[in-house]
Amino acid sequence: MKSVRAIARAVHQALTDENVDLWLLTATAGVFTVLGIVDVAGMNVLSAAILALLAALAFAQIKSRKLVAEIATDGAASREVLLREFPEALTRQRAEANDILLIGIAMARTIQGSRDDFYRALTRGARLRVLLLDPTDEQLVRQGTLVRPPGRTALLSQRIRTTLEELVELQTSTRGDLEIRVAQFVPPLGVNLLRGTKSASITIQHAEHHPAGEPGPIMRFDESAGGWFSFYERQAERLWAAGTPWPPTHQQRLDAIARPSFVDSFGPELLTSMESAKDLFITGVARTTLLTENYTRFEKWLQRGCKIRFLLIEPTSPAVGIAAERYYAERSQDTAKARIEQSLRLLAELAAATGGSLEVRLTGHPIATGVIAVDAPEIQRGPTSAIFVEYYTFQAEGEPKFVLQPTDPWFDQFLAEAERVWIGAHRA
Repeated sequence: MKSVRAIARAVHQALTDENVDLWLLTATAGVFTVLGIVDVAGMNVLSAAILALLAALAFAQIKSRKLVAEIATDGAASREVLLREFPEALTRQRAEANDILLIGIAMARTIQGSRDDFYRALTRGARLRVLLLDPTDEQLVRQGTLVRPPGRTALLSQRIRTTLEELVELQTSTRGDLEIRVAQFVPPLGVNLLRGTKSASITIQHAEHHPAGEPGPIMRFDESAGGWFSFYERQAERLWAAGTPWPPTHQQRLDAIARPSFVDSFGPELLTSMESAKDLFITGVARTTLLTENYTRFEKWLQRGCKIRFLLIEPTSPAVGIAAERYYAERSQDTAKARIEQSLRLLAELAAATGGSLEVRLTGHPIATGVIAVDAPEIQRGPTSAIFVEYYTFQAEGEPKFVLQPTDPWFDQFLAEAERVWIGAHRA
């Protein structure tokens, strides 16, 4: 019984094999060859058999050519999917669509170039949805510049805002079904999802890191393509759902305002930056603790050629009393004055012992923030450049601290403020 089943399975596999015609052709040719050799079959039979075999061979060739044509067609279709430029028909398809979803960083060219088309579409009842990068988040905009040709962060932010203004104006003038959202993330791809009366398509543009030209690849899928159209359609809808409405509410505007990151201590990063510095600019009331704890380091830095500037409060000026009252709840004016004078003696000793580039100035201005600027001048800036800032609080313990790097918007502001006080100060 088992042998019969095995034979049946073997026969079924042979008959359903994709090469069954070739196997039959080979077997038939073998049989008639043997019959011809033993002189069992005559010439008439062999001639008919040869013609039948040639017909079967021709049939097999037709099948093979169809397979080759299908492979070639699939290859051509693949080449049509991966594009270097947007399809020429995309602008026309946007104008004719009844439901449009656009996702991108700024989309300035798209919105400005198709504004009239969008106006007509909205007035005839089409739905338009647009998702752009949130221009109010400076850190996010800086990330967005990484997937665009090299340019300034401020320029990208302005381009997004201009696009949003045009969309708001379009919404107001048409009173159409236009919804605007912004993303608190960098969209991983650009999207043109278009739905018409009879068909739909989606055009995808993948992001590149600082592309030299148009980012790519660009891909287009019709709804009839099935799987990939549905895949990118679902992704586009998820991106849209993650956006927030524009213009933002008052609460959203407050939430979007950047908040400083204060710390209690600068930690080892301060000394690590100072170790390799070529230029140090230090301001403060007295800076006695910094000098006494790092005296030998300052000595070594001066000996290796580091340029150091200290800006302290003039010990004989009224600013000492103001500083003692405002910034030092536990210290008297005499104590604050004594600490400044101690720092001046230490600095004089350092200058005499090293002969290095050390300049000290005194100001009658009650300094509100102390800074340690490491390689802050533009010609000196490098990987360790930073400004370490600390606020002198009013009769409260602790001094909130934060760090600025050259790429931070307020770096030049704090540096310029310290430099202005330095210019108005006199030599110690």
